[in-house]
Amino acid sequence: QLTTPTAWKWRQDAPAPLAPGSKMEPGSWVFVQMPPGWHVTTGPGVLLYPTNNGEIGGNFSLEAEIFLFPGEAADEYGIFLGGQDIDSSAMPDYSAFVLRRDGQAAVLRRRAGQSTAVAAWQRHGASVPGKAGDEPVKNVIRVDVDAMNVTLWVNAAKVLAVPRADVRVDGRVGFRVGKDMNLHITTLNVTRKLAPVPVKKG
Repeated sequence: QLTTPTAWKWRQDAPAPLAPGSKMEPGSWVFVQMPPGWHVTTGPGVLLYPTNNGEIGGNFSLEAEIFLFPGEAADEYGIFLGGQDIDSSAMPDYSAFVLRRDGQAAVLRRRAGQSTAVAAWQRHGASVPGKAGDEPVKNVIRVDVDAMNVTLWVNAAKVLAVPRADVRVDGRVGFRVGKDMNLHITTLNVTRKLAPVPVKKG
């Protein structure tokens, strides 16, 4: 019997009941532990975040290995950071570094109920697009945060970089999954960078 992970919370874009185990009823969604990692099948879009990490700031990296299963949904999936008001009744505020089934990547900022593209959707050869049939495709997504920039890497290739000042980075971290998506996620690795960034002189 697969169970929902107790050390995680979520914030949905719209209300939908969580299905018991992995059996998805019409109108519901699934989030279960499935070693290695977790399986999520959404109805409405959702933010998923571990409760034991708290808020993360400073310079850090996030990395996730994500398997995208075949389907028709064209919504985003990836990592969010800088989450504020995730647990409250207020509108959540966060930045998302995400991919789509068509192989495109973007950086999105969500605040006051509106999403804006800090870096517009664009295709990159490192991002493996979804395919027809029964086999999922794998993408390893990493986000590096330093004093000046926030960089999205996909399968060890640099895909996008935006100024740190343009996105929210301090706060909750986790997964951003759009509507009607079917994913298996094996890891969420958080690395806090304690050493200062070298400064080039002259």
